[in-house]
Amino acid sequence: MHKFDLNEIFSARGSETSEARIGEIYHVRRNRIGSGSVSTPIARYFVWRPEYTEGVAPHWRVDCYFRKHKLAGDPKSLSRLLCNNLQNAGLCEAPIWVSWHESDEISGESIGTLFADD
Repeated sequence: MHKFDLNEIFSARGSETSEARIGEIYHVRRNRIGSGSVSTPIARYFVWRPEYTEGVAPHWRVDCYFRKHKLAGDPKSLSRLLCNNLQNAGLCEAPIWVSWHESDEISGESIGTLFADD
């Protein structure tokens, strides 16, 4: 599990396996006395190593999927901040291809018994 502040407004939390790192970026609104906060998820990220791409050196790939949300901030700068923090935490290293995307959940459904009342 990893958790770090990207800057004074955004933080990231996630988990890792030997092959990948996944997590979410949050907009964090702290209360005035500093003892609590409200975290709004604004992006998901996936970090992995492509097995082979012709003409490209072995590298890490960071894909950030930002919600279309008024608190989302600038996808390019937040994706770069995420990469810097992942490198500082030893979770990936250069060379890295980082990309940012916009996405929203359209709909969903449960498959199998998911809810306690099912």
